[in-house]
Formats: sequence, structure tokens, C-alpha cells
Amino acid sequence: MEKAIFNQEASRLKEVRKVLQITIDESVQKLELQQDKLVEERRRMWEECAHGVSDYDDIIVMNQYDETVREEQGHYVRRDEERRQLQYLMEKGYFGRIDFIESGESLEEKIYIGRYGFRNKKNHEYLIYDWRTPIASMFYDCMTGNAQYDCPNGKIGGELTLKRQYKIEDGELQYYYDTNIAVQDELLGEVLSENTDKVLRVIIDTITKEQNVAIRQAESKDLLVIGPAGSGKTSVGMHRLAYLLYQNRSTLSSEKIVVLSKSQIFASYVSGILPELGEENVNDVMFDDLVIRGIPKEYKKHGYYEQVEYLLKTPEQTVRKESIQLKYSPQFLAFLKEKTLEYTDWKTNVTSVIEIYLTLLKQYVFSTDDSVDKNIFYYTNTNIKRQKLYYEDILIISYIRILLGAIPTMPEIHHVVIDEAQDYNYLQLEIIKSIYTKSRFTILADANQVIDALVSTVNMQVFADIFGAGIERIQLSKSYRSTAPINRYAFDILGIHDNSLYVDREGKEPEIVIGKNMKQQILELIETIQKEKSIGILTCDKISAQRVGRLLKSEFQDERRLQCITKEDIVLQEKIVVMPIMLAKGLEFDVVIVWDDRDESYWVEHKNLRYLMCTRALHELFFVKSLDSHVTS
Repeated sequence: MEKAIFNQEASRLKEVRKVLQITIDESVQKLELQQDKLVEERRRMWEECAHGVSDYDDIIVMNQYDETVREEQGHYVRRDEERRQLQYLMEKGYFGRIDFIESGESLEEKIYIGRYGFRNKKNHEYLIYDWRTPIASMFYDCMTGNAQYDCPNGKIGGELTLKRQYKIEDGELQYYYDTNIAVQDELLGEVLSENTDKVLRVIIDTITKEQNVAIRQAESKDLLVIGPAGSGKTSVGMHRLAYLLYQNRSTLSSEKIVVLSKSQIFASYVSGILPELGEENVNDVMFDDLVIRGIPKEYKKHGYYEQVEYLLKTPEQTVRKESIQLKYSPQFLAFLKEKTLEYTDWKTNVTSVIEIYLTLLKQYVFSTDDSVDKNIFYYTNTNIKRQKLYYEDILIISYIRILLGAIPTMPEIHHVVIDEAQDYNYLQLEIIKSIYTKSRFTILADANQVIDALVSTVNMQVFADIFGAGIERIQLSKSYRSTAPINRYAFDILGIHDNSLYVDREGKEPEIVIGKNMKQQILELIETIQKEKSIGILTCDKISAQRVGRLLKSEFQDERRLQCITKEDIVLQEKIVVMPIMLAKGLEFDVVIVWDDRDESYWVEHKNLRYLMCTRALHELFFVKSLDSHVTS
């Protein structure tokens, strides 16, 4: 890092901050005026509107004032967001620069790239380019030398003469370095070594080339992103939304986008990412909310997580397992799609749909060969008569209701992100496709994170079968979350021995802690962990999580509180969390402590579960076992 160049860059940053400060001062003045205007409109509404409705004219006047107030409120929110973005640029500036000479031109452009764009209003010069602009893509994709980027007018070629990365904190240049690759591993390592929080982080300054390709895929294509745990699939999905919103202002808005997930925990985890990138939040939708509505309260309903818990604790073959396998099969769904057309003149209330379901199930089971267990029908019929609906039955009933038009489609939604898509089975994916009829899809998946193959998608070809052969497929090849020792341990569980699959970040080896008192072992471990670090205490199932939560709860008071999460509709709040692994999908913790109360035969059967637990950890990983179970195994 040459001192002369450092001084030039520091001087340039200082000049940009001067222009930013002028713009911020103007923005604050406009914001104050807008606030005064909003207060005035609210005062007028209070004084001039009737406080009670006596006739139709009162309603008209109230609506007019209400519309004016909402309009002024919108102006205020937008100006406040503009001020917030400018303030961010004052503190963080920009993270990258490329120098580019377009073919046929002699003038070299210096492109400084940041989270938000900023232009000098006096001379209209771009002082900072938004990371989503077409020209900024070369920062992620290209090495110095011949380079090109896509723009609305086609490909623009030329020569990239410089690529530089910066570290700017509190408006001061800390350091810079020139690089000839898309993302420098040492910078990425520095970001990853930081302690995590309860939210997904912005990664615009460390986006890899393969991630950038996925983020900038055209909105007109369905996209399947496959990659190992920690490869940034969720980040890619959310940054892709920010990119699509930026590129398609006239046709795409946040109201037309849905992020589908299995739990409120995940929804809260990603909720802050789009506002951080300067976009409004999109609709977070729990998949089960799509299918559970309309089911009468008198039925006892078993949900997705209860289904998974049942499968994890039931190794032997059962009628219910055979039932699930049949009901989630493409063959049965094709039969339903064809035969349901015969019932279009029936009532579409749930009682009638259940009758249709049982009729078609009986017809299918008894019309096929002897390989299908006829007890599947009797088993289902008995449960429903007892007003018990298992999750697989709820899905089928909802699917029939969609086919009959009882559950409306949502053509107003233009884009859907499906995270942890491997956790959706064929039937669930068909339901999603049937509801969001006009949507494009971004699908994020990893077959290695499947908890149970019976209710998940292991074969990635299934996505092409449902969403069409034209689906674009991008493979993310490397994991960036965990340290090298943790990743090595995790991939070894799957029988994968390839150190090119993860970044070589130093760290402690995973540790197995064996003792007579597992509670005491955990308390002693936590005592050695720095208080600012997040700790996930992961169990195999909900019952174990509840037990561990009860054991530990009284030990944590004041500034170090413990949160036990066993339901999918609870939000992460504390630094120390106890939860079953199925609810920790997509999350990460600085330290993971596995409550290992199972013998080795269990882990042989459920190696993906152990892999999942390992890959939630960024920096440290512990397995706490009792001495008795260790000796037995």
C-alpha cells in the first residue's frame, strides 16, 4: 500500500464527504419542512373533519383528508430513507473501484462502488455507483485486462485497468489494496470472522463471481441456486431481490414479491436485509398459512414439524410412512388433477372436499396393483372420522381445494423466493406453483441438508419437472460460513473429503465433551465463551429442546438470558438459544453446542442431521455427551 496513493485516495474520500455533507444538510432541511407539512395536514384533518359520521358527505371528506395525509406520510418516509442512505455513505463511503476504458474511447472512467449510488447535483457526476448498476458487475466478475458488462443496449467491452478494494470506517480510509480476482479471500475471511447477530448480513462488498451471476440473472427466468451450507444461498436470494427491484422499477415492486419460508424464525432473520439495501420489505409468507386456512377448528391438525418429528423417531416402516410416500408421489397427484375435474359442480367447503378426497383415495388405492397397501385408505378414513388431520392429509385437501377454485390463486405476485427448497416435497411445490400462477421463482436448495428424504426433495431434477425445463441452474461451489476445521468435520460426516469446498479459515477443532452431568458441562462451556458471542444449543428434536430449556433456564439471569424455542412462530431475541435443529435451518451462531443424547447408530441413520448441526457454527463447535451414553456407544 503506497503512501502517495493512500493519500490520494484519502483526499478523494474527503472531497466526496464534503459534497455528501452539503446534500445531507439540504436533505435534513427538506425533511423538517416535510414533517411540518405532515403535522399541518393532520391538524387540518382533525379540525375540519367531523368527529362522527352523520351522512355520506362526511365519509367523502374524511377519505379525502386521509388520502392527503397518507400521501404526505409517504413523502416523509422517502425523504427520511434518502437521509439515512446519505448518512451511511458518510460513514462507510464505498468499498470498491474499477478503472475502465471502453472500446473505441480514450478516456478512462474511475468507477467507485458502494451500497447506494450518489451523484453531485451541481455537475451530475456520479461520485459513487450503486453496486447493482450494470457497470459495477465488472467489479465482481472480471480480472484486469479485457472485460465487458451487460447493459440494456447490449454488451459493452473494453479494458479493465485497475480493481481496488477499500476499508472505510467512520468516514476514514483504513486501507486499500489492489486485486486481480473477483473477491479477495482475506477480506472475506475478515468479514466471516466477525461475530454474528440475529439477522442476515449485507454481503455486497464480498460477493463472489458465482454469487454475482446468480444475483444478476434476468427476472424473466426461473432460477435454481444449489450450494452447500454456508455458500450464501439465502444472501444470494435476498440480494437478488434488491437487484431485481432496482433494475425493474416500472414493473416490479415489493408488494409483488413473496419470500416463502417454513418458520417465523427465518422470516425475522432475513427481514432487515432489503431495507439495509435501500428497498422496502417484501411479503414474508409461511407456507402453512397458504394451506391451513379454511380447515375447521374442530379438527385436530398435525403440522409440518410434527410430521418430521414423527419420522425422526420412527425408524421402522409403518402404514403412515407408506401413506405419506403415496400421497406425495407424482403419480397420485396426476390422478387427483385428472379426477378432480369430475367434481367441479360440488360444493367447495372443506367437508365436501374431504369427501372427495376419501372417494378418490379409495379409488386410487384399490385400482392399482397389489404393491399399494390397501390399509392406507382404511388408516386415513379412520383418522378423519376421528377428526384428526395429519399434515399429508391437510396438503392433499388444500390441493383439491385449489383445483376446485376454493383457494384463490395470486396472479398479482410476480416473484417468489423459496428458501430451503429441499425441505418441500413434490406436493408442496405443486401447491406453490398452482397458487402463484404468474410468478417467476428463485429457488434455493441443498440436498445435503435434507432431514428426511420421505418428505423432502433430494433429486434436484424435481424442480425442473415442476417449474419447467427452462429453469436456470447455478451451482455455488464453496462454503464461507464455518472455519476450515468445522467444515472438514461436517463434510467428513457425509463422506465428502474435498477441501476446495470451503474457505481455508483457521479455527479450533470441533470438540467432544464427555462427562457425567451434561447440564454442568454446558454451563462450564458457556462460562468460557465471550459474552458478545451468540450461542446455539441444538438438540435432535423438540422434546429434547424443552428438556434442556427447563434444565438451563434458571441458570441465566440479567444480561445473559437464555431463550428456548420449540415453535416455528417465535422470533430470535437472546444471545443464547436452545432449539431443535429443524427450527435452526438457515440460521448461524458464533458457537454451537450440540446436546448429544443419541447413540452412534442414530447418527449413522441421520448423518444429514449431524451435518446440519455442525454447519450452523461459525467459529466453535462442541458435542456434549454423557459418560454413560459414550461408554454404551
